[in-house]
Amino acid sequence: MTQWQTIAGESVAGGNVTHVMPINDLKEHTFNAGCWCSPQLDEEHRAVIHNSADNREAFERGERMPS
Repeated sequence: MTQWQTIAGESVAGGNVTHVMPINDLKEHTFNAGCWCSPQLDEEHRAVIHNSADNREAFERGERMPS
């Protein structure tokens, strides 16, 4: 089972955002938009969505199956 965490983070355009980050990923993430994973800002939900190094998103979306 893959896991994600939400953490209050940096201010963006005058307000706080929440970071959605993978737990126990292959690489450690930083709590900012400059993280190595090139996270995307979801302006509607004021969230920075990080990408995982282990590609768990593809499994969760059904694009990949366990081998």
